[in-house]
Amino acid sequence: MLNCHPELAMPHETRFLIKAWRRRRAFGDLSDPENRRRVARWIAGRPKSRLSRLGVGEEELVARLEAAPPTLGSVLGTCFVLYAERQGKARWGDKRPSHAQHLDALFAMFPDAQFVNVVRDPRAVVASIRKIGWYHGDLGSGVALWERSIQAVDSWRPRLAPDQLFELQYEELVADPRGTLERIAAFLGLSPDGVDAMLLFHEKSDVPKDRTFHPRVSTPVTGEAVRAWEETLAPEEVAFVEHVLAAEMRRYGYRPAAEGVRVPDELLRGFRRVQRRRALRGLRHRLSEARLRATYRRPVASRLGASDRATPA
Repeated sequence: MLNCHPELAMPHETRFLIKAWRRRRAFGDLSDPENRRRVARWIAGRPKSRLSRLGVGEEELVARLEAAPPTLGSVLGTCFVLYAERQGKARWGDKRPSHAQHLDALFAMFPDAQFVNVVRDPRAVVASIRKIGWYHGDLGSGVALWERSIQAVDSWRPRLAPDQLFELQYEELVADPRGTLERIAAFLGLSPDGVDAMLLFHEKSDVPKDRTFHPRVSTPVTGEAVRAWEETLAPEEVAFVEHVLAAEMRRYGYRPAAEGVRVPDELLRGFRRVQRRRALRGLRHRLSEARLRATYRRPVASRLGASDRATPA
């Protein structure tokens, strides 16, 4: 939908922004053009970067990143500027669910970025995660992921200006697509005239039709998936999600459906194991980032023009 607005280019998910942030010290001083070329070669040489989704060849990428301003945000942002230029658009964005957990990196590199946060019923989320095989279908890992994402965004709310965070619920979008898209366009400062094109996203979808993960991108908006979890999750699994995430679900208006159903002890034990593992991983990440902050003192904020403002989602 966002990519269909005439003023905003939003590619399929790429996977180099956060990885590049974490290894920024290895790139060295980006005031040296050779180091900016190294960043470009690193991006192009990683299949996981998914550079092809930006429609940019390696040599063009190297040339443009070498000419970019000498900060990490400028160098990485130029990749998306190239994608936007190919579509004749002034604004660009990047979309990944995991962005919610890395707002520190995103706002360090793009201080004036606008973040669109989509929240969905956690029962639907864990059912979807199981369907596509994330975490080998482990329910506890899916619940922990939803919880971490909510908490990560909450921690940033006090630090962001009113025009930097827009939160909507998936259920709102499918119930009132036009009204929701009009509000998003207003928040992003995009022309309301582009909403009609956004509503016709399914006619221009460039996602392969046989993609199992995203079958609905080629069809008009529908609310059919809102409660599809009822056919996927067993009653005790629903009770588990509702028990662990009770406070957050009340906050977003998601009503319980398994009251009185006993939560299996093994699901609770498994969830606690996931929480312990994630807490340890989080501690390691914080220590690693603290060391990076202490040793990498070069500027990281993008120096691209105002028309190149980022829109993470």
